[in-house]
Amino acid sequence: MGNSDVVIRLEKVSKSYGDKQVLKNIDLTINKGTIMGLVGKNGAGKTTMIKALLGLLKLDSGKASLFGEDSWDLPGEIKQKIGYVPQSVNGFDGWMTIDALLEYTRVFYDKWNKIKVDQLLKDWGIDPKARFRTLSEGEKQKVAIIMAMGHEPELYIFDDPVASLDPVARRTFIKELIDLNLDSGSTMLFSTHITSDLERIAADVALLKDNEIKYVGDLSALKEKVVKLHIQSERELKQDDLSFENILSSNISGMRATVAVDGINREEINSFERKLSAKITVEQMNLEDIFLELNK
Repeated sequence: MGNSDVVIRLEKVSKSYGDKQVLKNIDLTINKGTIMGLVGKNGAGKTTMIKALLGLLKLDSGKASLFGEDSWDLPGEIKQKIGYVPQSVNGFDGWMTIDALLEYTRVFYDKWNKIKVDQLLKDWGIDPKARFRTLSEGEKQKVAIIMAMGHEPELYIFDDPVASLDPVARRTFIKELIDLNLDSGSTMLFSTHITSDLERIAADVALLKDNEIKYVGDLSALKEKVVKLHIQSERELKQDDLSFENILSSNISGMRATVAVDGINREEINSFERKLSAKITVEQMNLEDIFLELNK
């Protein structure tokens, strides 16, 4: 793949606030057409990372770029290609009607798909004549999403946009994202702590823990890698028996044990079965369970 395929790049990015380090040496490359889920506990640095990409904060070291341009100094034509939905949307002028707010937003962009915008307002049950401040948190969030989609950007950056949406609205929104990605091949960085949403849309994930990226890559490969082993032995098991490499957590109860590991192959499992006179079953976990294991 040529470099023109790289939409997002972070190279050795670090950022501290006072003596608290929020991002530590972050490297991340996202190619055109990718839907990348960004997962991390609250406070892991997800929002800081997104702000760094958008040039909303100055880095201590390293470089962030979008479409090959330095994030801190993005030219206008690059900004035209980006749709951003922040975590909190209360910065808009609350007295404006939704119609006026969308009209005001439209002025900043060269192109604007009014048909799409009107359709989304209708689908999501938002009255264009209502004033922004009278909307519920979930409705405000929906308006912010519509505002980000109106100019049909090539890159969407969502910072936990579904937190205040109810499950039905979340599913509609996610379906919308998948359709968008299929139709236009747009690139998406989607940060959330609702891991089940990511399993529906993201093929790739980046896991942030302790302000560093611990894993980046294919979601199905991550599920192959981090697994739970159920051990049924013919004798009492002791902690020393569970000498697996890359062990994340373990639980022993008599002749049974459960062990979460980060990477194991069939040969290692076979050798443990012989060593422990045991039968070992491998269970794949969902993203949430993997996330919890990696954050223990």
